[in-house]
Amino acid sequence: MSVDLRSAFFYSRKDIFKNIKIFIIITLSIILATANIIVINGLIDGMIEDLVDNTVESSVGHLNIYPDNNERFIEGIGIKEQRLATLKEVEAYSPRISATGVLSNKELSVSSTILALDPDKERKTTKLLEKLVRGAAVNPNDKNAILVSSRLAEDLKLDVGDEATLAFENGIIKVYNVKGIIRTGNLDFDSSTVIMPMDEAYRQLAIDNMASIILVKLSDKSMSEIYKPMIMQNLDVNNIRTWEEETEFVSNFANSWRSISSIISGVGLIAAAISVGIVIYINIIHKKRQIGIMKAIGTSNAFIFTVFLMEAAIFGVIGVFIGDSVGYLAIKYFEANPFLDAISQTWISARFEPQLFYIATIFSFGVTILAGVYPAIKASRVEIIKAIWGT
Repeated sequence: MSVDLRSAFFYSRKDIFKNIKIFIIITLSIILATANIIVINGLIDGMIEDLVDNTVESSVGHLNIYPDNNERFIEGIGIKEQRLATLKEVEAYSPRISATGVLSNKELSVSSTILALDPDKERKTTKLLEKLVRGAAVNPNDKNAILVSSRLAEDLKLDVGDEATLAFENGIIKVYNVKGIIRTGNLDFDSSTVIMPMDEAYRQLAIDNMASIILVKLSDKSMSEIYKPMIMQNLDVNNIRTWEEETEFVSNFANSWRSISSIISGVGLIAAAISVGIVIYINIIHKKRQIGIMKAIGTSNAFIFTVFLMEAAIFGVIGVFIGDSVGYLAIKYFEANPFLDAISQTWISARFEPQLFYIATIFSFGVTILAGVYPAIKASRVEIIKAIWGT
C-alpha cells in the first residue's frame, strides 16, 4: 500500500514543533555532534600536516641520501654534489655530519648530538637556521662558534655569549662561544643538539669530503618517488629515503589521534541518536490512544511508521545542515587564526577537506534515522483496542 508522504510530513512537522524546547535541545545535540566531527578531524589533519611540514622544513629533505649499509659516512661528496647540480628538478642540497659528544658548562654536562653543516647550502635546502630563538646563525668560516638547541641550553644554563666546552667522540676537547639558541619544535632535536660549521667538524674529527647524510630539495616534493631511482643511479648510491618515509612516525601518530577523534565523535553521535530515539518514543507513549484511533479509522501501519520516521528525518535534516555550517565556519576560523602548540612550539592551523562534509553528513543523518526506526516500528505495531483504552 502506498503512503501519502505529504500527509505524513504534515503530521510529523506538526508533532515536532509542538514542544519548541525539546525541539531545540534535540536539534542542538545533533548540531554539536555533526560540527564536532568536522572540527576535530579538521584540527587533527591540520596538526599532522603542520607537523610534517615543520619536520621537512627543519630536519629532512625531500630526499635524504644515507651511507651504504655498514658504512658510517658517504664518501666523495664533492663529486656527488656536482652530479646533483646537473639534475633539473634538484633545487638545492645540503650535506651534514652527525657525531656524538658531551657539552659542558662548569659542573654541568650533557651528552649531545653534534650536527655539522654548511650554512649557505643549508639555507637553500631547509629552514633550520631560521629557527633561532635568539642570537645569530653560524657562518661557514666560524672556528669557535656553535649553536645550541633550546632544551640543551636550559639544562646547561647557557645563553648567547657564554662559553661551553665540547668534548668530541674522538677525545678532542675545545671551548666554543654560544652564538645562538635554536628551537625547531622537534623534542629530540631541541633536547640535545649542537650545530657547528662543516669545516670546523672536519678539522676536529680529522675527516674530509664526507657526510653522514645529504639532504636534497626538489622543486616539487611530490616528485620524490620519481627522482629517488634517478639519484640512486646518477650518484651510485643505494640508500635513499623520501620525505614520506622519513615522516612515517607522523602517520602512526596521526592514526592514534584519528582513533581518539573517532571515539569522541562516536560518543557525540550516540548521545544525539539516543536523544532523538527517546523523544520520539515518549511521543508515541503519550499519543498511544491517538495512534489507536487513527488505526481504527483505517490508517495503515506503513503510514504511522512513516510519520514517526519522518520526525527523525526532520531532526536530522535541520541538525545536520546547521551542524555542517557551524563546523565549516569553525574550521575556517582556525585556518585563519592558527594557535601555538606549547609542546612543539609550532603554529597549528586547521585544514578543511570536502570529504569532512560528506563524512559528517552521512554519519550524523544515518545515525539519526536509525535512532527513529525502533520507535517508528513500535508505533506501527500498536494494538488498536489496547491503545484506545490506554492499556
